[in-house]
Formats: sequence, C-alpha cells, structure tokens
Amino acid sequence: MVVNRGERVEPPRPEGTRPEEDAPALLRGLRMLITRGRPALGWSALLTAALLVLLPALGLRANRWLNLGSLQGALAWSGPLALAVVWWLLGWGKALSRRRWRRRRGWVALPLFLLCGVVVVMQLTLAWLPGPGLLLHTAQTGAWAALWVELLDRWLSFGRRMELWSQGVMQGGAAQDNLIFAVIGASVLWLLGGLTGWLLRRTGQGYVAAAPSLWLLGFILLYSSSGRYLLLLGLALTVALHTLLEQAALVQRWQALRLDYSPSVLTDRLTWVVGATLLLVTLAAVMPNLYITPLVTWYYGVLAPVNARVEALGERLFPDLRATSRLRGGGGDFLQTDQGLPNALLLQGGPSLSSTVIMRVRTDETPVLEFPFDELAAPPGHAMRGRTFAIYNGRGWANPLLVARRTVNANGGGSPRPKLKNEQAAPGLIWGRKPLGQSVVLEVTTTQLFAAGELVEASVDYARDELGAEELIAAVARVRSYSAVSLVPAVDEGLLRGLPLWGDDLPLPEEMARYLELPPSVTPRTRELAASLRAERGTLYDQAQAIEQYLRQFTYDLEVDAPPAGVSDVADYFLFDLQRGYCDYYATAFVVLARLNGLPTRFASGFAPGQWDPQDEVWVITEADAHSWPEVYFPQIGWVAFEPTAGRPLLTRMAAPEFRAGPTVAATLSPALPPLPAVEGMWWDWQMLVWLLPLGALGVAVVMGWRWWRQRREDPWLAVLRWGQRRGRPMQADDTVLEYGQAVAGALQSGLGSQADAARVAAREVVALSQAVSDLKYGDVAARTTAAPALLRRWQRLRGYLRMLR
Repeated sequence: MVVNRGERVEPPRPEGTRPEEDAPALLRGLRMLITRGRPALGWSALLTAALLVLLPALGLRANRWLNLGSLQGALAWSGPLALAVVWWLLGWGKALSRRRWRRRRGWVALPLFLLCGVVVVMQLTLAWLPGPGLLLHTAQTGAWAALWVELLDRWLSFGRRMELWSQGVMQGGAAQDNLIFAVIGASVLWLLGGLTGWLLRRTGQGYVAAAPSLWLLGFILLYSSSGRYLLLLGLALTVALHTLLEQAALVQRWQALRLDYSPSVLTDRLTWVVGATLLLVTLAAVMPNLYITPLVTWYYGVLAPVNARVEALGERLFPDLRATSRLRGGGGDFLQTDQGLPNALLLQGGPSLSSTVIMRVRTDETPVLEFPFDELAAPPGHAMRGRTFAIYNGRGWANPLLVARRTVNANGGGSPRPKLKNEQAAPGLIWGRKPLGQSVVLEVTTTQLFAAGELVEASVDYARDELGAEELIAAVARVRSYSAVSLVPAVDEGLLRGLPLWGDDLPLPEEMARYLELPPSVTPRTRELAASLRAERGTLYDQAQAIEQYLRQFTYDLEVDAPPAGVSDVADYFLFDLQRGYCDYYATAFVVLARLNGLPTRFASGFAPGQWDPQDEVWVITEADAHSWPEVYFPQIGWVAFEPTAGRPLLTRMAAPEFRAGPTVAATLSPALPPLPAVEGMWWDWQMLVWLLPLGALGVAVVMGWRWWRQRREDPWLAVLRWGQRRGRPMQADDTVLEYGQAVAGALQSGLGSQADAARVAAREVVALSQAVSDLKYGDVAARTTAAPALLRRWQRLRGYLRMLR
C-alpha cells in the first residue's frame, strides 16, 4: 500500500457502519450542545450543585408544611434556575478570574441577578407572562389592550393580598395565604441558588458551596417529622461535588504542566468516595445514638428560647404552617420541668398544639362489633405514660437526684426484672391488674419508651430510671419501634371503693412516703380546701374522686400565661386566683390536695390515648394529645390514674372477668408481644443493614477479585487489536506490529477534537506499547527482559484512555 507523505489516510470502514458526520442531525446537535456549551467546571459539577439547591424544596414537600398544590413547583425550580443565572452572569464557559469578577461585580451582575429573580419568581408563582398560545390568540384578535389589563390586574391583585397579609402581621397575626408563602419561599431559594453558584465559581470548593443548602435543609428538618434521608443525600452530593471539583483542578494543573495522566484516576477516586459514603451512611443508620446527657440538655436548653421565638414568628406569619420542632422530645429527656409550670416543652407553649403524629400504638385488645354490627368499635384507650415525678417544689416538678439507672436486656440477659409491688409468689401474678401488650412506632426522635401503666417487658434493650429498687419513673432507649407488655388496672369502681385507707391498720410502705411530701409554700387556704373535700369521705377512692369532681368544675383554657414571678405556689394560684388552665395545673392541684389528705400521689406525663384509626386498627397519637395526670397509690393494686382535667373525658373503669367475682383470682402475665403495626413507609427495619454489611463486603470483594483476575489474564496486544477492530481499523495481513501501532495511533487522533489531549497521550502510549510488543517477540534477550514490564506499564496507562475514548 503506497501512501503519499502528508496525506491523511482514513481507515477502512467495515460494512454496515457510517462516519460521525452521517449521524442524525439531532444527535449532532446534542453533541455540539454538550461539547461547545460545556459550562465552567463541567456539566457534572453544575448538575450536582443543582440537585443540592433542590433539596430544601424537597424537604418542604416531604414534610407538607403547607398544601401548596401547583405552587410547589415554584419552590422546586427557583434554586436551580438561580444557579444557572449566576453561572451565565459570571461567564458560562469561562474561568472566573479576579479581573473579570471586578468588572462584572456591583452595578452589573448583582442588579441583573436580583432583576432576574423578581421576573422568575413572580412568573413561577403568578404566571403573569402570557404563553405562546395566548400571544397567538391576542395577535389574531388584536386585543392587546385587554391582555395588558389582565396582566396588570394580576399584579394589582397580588399587591392587595400582600397589603392585607402585612396588615395582619402588624396586628399580631395574619390570615393564611399560601401564595405569599410560595413567593417568600421561592425568593429565599432563589437567593440560596445564587449564593451557591457564586461560591462554587469563586472558591471551587464543594464543601463551601454546599454549606448554605445543607444549613437550610437542616433548619427545615429541625421543624419536620420526616425527610431525614434528604440530609444523607445532601451529604453524599456534597462529597461527590467536592471530588469532581478537586479532580477538575488537578487535571487543569496537569495539563498546564504538560504532565500525562490517566482518565481512570477520576473513576477510581469516585469509586472509593461512593464506597466510603455508603459505608458511613450504613453505619450511621445502624449504630445507636451516642450522646452525653448533660451536653444534650445544655444544648436544648440554650436553643429552647430561640426555638420558641421562631415558632411564634411562624405562627404569626402563617397560622396554618404545620412545622414542629424536633427540640420537643428530641433531647436527653422528653420533659424538662425545672422551669416550672406551664411546662412549655410538654404543651408546646399554650394553645398552638400541633397535629404532627408522635406515635402509632396497637394493643392486643381487639375491637368489638357495635350495633347494628356494621362497624368495629374502638377498644379501650390507654394513656401512654412517659415519665413520673415525685417532688413538688411549689413552682414545678422534679425527681430526687439519686435516681438509679439499670439496663434491661430484651433477650433475657443482664439484670433480671424486679419483683413488682403486690406480686404473688408465682412469677408474674399481680392482683387487680392485667397484662396489656402494645406495639409502638415512634414518628419523632426521643429517648423515652412510652407504655400504658407499669412497664414490665420490652422487645428492645432499654434502661430503667428507678427510685429505690422498684419504683419505675421512666424507661429510656433510642429506638423507632418496639413492643411492650405492661400492667394496667383491671378493677371497677366497686372494687376500688372497697379498698381501705392507708393508716394504722394498713401502714403505707416506707418507700411510698416521698409521695406525701409537700413544700412549705402550700398555703393555709389550700389546706382548708383539702380538709373540706375529705369530710364524710370514708374510702381512699371516694376522697380521690371528690378531688377529681371538684377540679373538673374549673374552666379548661390553654391560653393562660405563666404564673407571675411573685407566685410561690402554683396550686394555690390555680385554685383561688387563676381558676382556669390546662392539664399541668389540674394535675398539680390534684396531687397537692390528695397529699394533704394522706393519699400517696404522683405527677405523670405523657400522652392521652389519641384517635382510633379503624382502617389500620391503631391509635394515632399526635402532639395535641400531650397530657399530664395524677396517679394515686392503692393497696394491693398499685398506681391508679385519675382525670381531673375538664378538657378530657372521665376515665372508664372496667373490671377484668377474673376480678368480678372477688379478690381471689390472680392475672397471669402473658410473655407474648404483639406484632408491630403496619405503618406507611416502614416496609423494613434499618437494623437489617447490620446483616447486609457482611454480604455487601463479600460482594465488593468478589467484584474486585474478578476485575483483578481479568486484568491479570488480559493480553494487552489483543486488547489493542479488539479496540482497533471496533474503530474500523483491523490489522491487515501485511501489517507489522509497529505499522499497526502507527495506524491505531492515527485512528485515535481522528474525529476526537473535543478529546484531543487524551487522544494524543493515548496515541503515544499505543506506539510505545507496539514497540514493547515488537521487542518482546523479535528482540534479543536483553530487549525481551525489559519489554515485558514496559508492556504491562504502558497497558496500565493506556487502558483508562481507551475506556474513555470508546
């Protein structure tokens, strides 16, 4: 074959193929758009940053703060569009130099960005710009004046709504307006996208550029009950963005220094980054939360005032906003009562009770058919106790400093279950109480295990906070779902009324004396009221019921201020001055009056039964069900709850069948735990990842071993021959190794203008590899000795380039 010097030789084209210029126009246009319209830092960095600024809008959508409907799209598009606008203002495909930034800064770039923001945000929310169909119709009819009037009317209507909303805000509370929320939210996300784009172009650091989006996403999730997977996604995107930018900076430096590099470097780095990220996410999902209680308590104590102001502002601006802070119940303890009453963390600061779901509870009590037998009636509801308190100091509730914490193993190991009060000789037999199985799925992060009555067993490892050796005040564990068995009273009013008073004939256990203690702040008029309620009441139950009936005459009111600074005793203030309030006041007054009458009583807090969901057969408990109530200690039975709060229905007391005939039959504790309720979105348990880790590690080892084995057995020259075959330049019968290497090198550098640098390096490596193959086949002994390692070294460098130029 004769070739003229300087003439470009096209490799022979196999039948059935066509050159790139024969590709369809759409593909050629798309290729031109990708190559010539390539943004600075690359398409990958731009798309990754766009996903990052999209995450806050996805967080709002996942938690449904408001039902925005079609306006949700305005929030989703604002951030990515702002990112693209900033990229365009700073030079779409140009590197950002200090000189160019100084020229574009201030009077040009920033005003243009803000003007584009006004146009884009208002178009996304108001749709004020006419579409092509409307413009065509207007052009055909000539009704341009009517079109301008309609557009102006949209702006004027929005202005009127804005004025009414601002007037409501200034007067203490605005009416809900979702359009204004969408405009404000889209504006914030527009500024966020602009800041992210500027930081990305200005610093070239992925961690710095992602910080605003991650901060806003974290703020949204702090006031949300779901969507935490978005934070994990944001962290993964941040790592990927930083890796892409760092790799691009390295490539630019290598090219400036005219150093050769392999394109497989980026692939290898991304592989390790993705693997490390998945490992960290997996460990974060399956590891228990480790925290220092004093530090967590201090942290939430510092943020609580700020959180209260933020929620007050949100309610003032948008009253229908369903955003609930994780500060409630997210710290070390679910309740913080050292601040006195009202307990803001329990009642969420007064009347603004949220509808956010706290837990879903299924019990082993089955629903019953109700006349006319067409639907199931709800089984008895039970208050879910979280914590009890023994010490009343006149302003609030606390527990003794010496509280023992004991770990209980769900599988039977560790410390044994303590013997309960009044337990019979046979294990698990307790008179007057029955076992109740519960399955609980928590929708918030908390350290508390909630259970009805006295918790006996749980399906998870947990810690028991106890007073003395037997008195459980709280169960602590950080889980999202669990099953529990507890003991609840199973006697009616007749049996309770037949139990005697504590006294000389029936001495109160010594450890129960703490539940009769009262501070010196209790006033004489409170003592007189207690004595009047005790008159002519013979039994313990009658005296407790008299206090309950008396307190239920007071007005239930959530909109009450905190007790004045001069008030030394909250019970006296509620009984004689305020005479209205909510459950904390009622329960506190009950405990004080009961203790004055010699009834051992404690303050309990948790949640009321909630609402029965007949479809899923679960009790749905929300933040609005947060509740406090008193519990009186009865002989033989133990703690019995009362309901003095006027805003709640009276408790229904039903005796179990074994106790209707008299106090001779004992209830047997069933060790069986009910199944977990089926809750939407919980199709598996994150703890399953513990078992998937070894399988994942084995899979990675198999893949890596297979790749290593394949690379070790791969013949470099045969791989080059296959690559040339795919490129349309197979080796001819009269080609030598060196001639074919030169031919493949020429094919590499043809038609790859956008990858010219990589093709140049690959062509050089192919020529060197063909020389090594020639020496290995036809050289002397010394040449063969050096050719073998040179061949492998050249192939290691060439493989990445061929993969990229495939």
